[in-house]
Amino acid sequence: MDAGSPRAAEEAFKLGVPILAICYGQQTMQVQLGGVVEGGHAREFGRADVEIKKASPLFEGVWDVGARYPVWMSHGDRVTKLAEGFEVVATSENAPFAIAVDEKRKYYTTMFHPEVVHTPDGAKLLKNFTHRIAGMKGDWSMKAFKAEAIARIREQVGDGKVICGLSGGVDSSVAAVLIHEAIGDQLTCVYVDHGMMRLGRERASREALPRTLQY
Repeated sequence: MDAGSPRAAEEAFKLGVPILAICYGQQTMQVQLGGVVEGGHAREFGRADVEIKKASPLFEGVWDVGARYPVWMSHGDRVTKLAEGFEVVATSENAPFAIAVDEKRKYYTTMFHPEVVHTPDGAKLLKNFTHRIAGMKGDWSMKAFKAEAIARIREQVGDGKVICGLSGGVDSSVAAVLIHEAIGDQLTCVYVDHGMMRLGRERASREALPRTLQY
């Protein structure tokens, strides 16, 4: 890697939490922890097949040892020496460290991109990381977010008054509705018809938003 190229925050490696490093993330993690990354090797861009060499929680229940699976690669440089504590659990033709892990520290690195649709099982790998490895529950919902947002607004505003600039677009309309549910008539919305809005926008906004909103 070039001197001065972007690096991960050093504090990330002191937190004691699982880390999933993807593509350039794998490269900078290895360099920062004592490994080596070099250019001048065969580039990979597009589909590649990874061969699973050893079992890992990252692909438990998804990929089997000894089998090959399609993934999406996009890189020029590659790792040529792993940092201490890492081992290879999957390879591809041009990426001998396609998946390298440090199970003790729960560091997982991939040279391919699981986050794109071109890696068919990518979403399953990401879920394994978030749920099996990181211990997340997946219990977030928009309903819970709404309740939390309303509670935070009430706490922040207290007995004060709020003026909301309302354009009629999605962002300001959602903000207005949340604030109104939190503090009621303590909110006043200001809509300016400057003549540049789409035809019928003001009427549509008034019909869509709660009638109790003050304009």
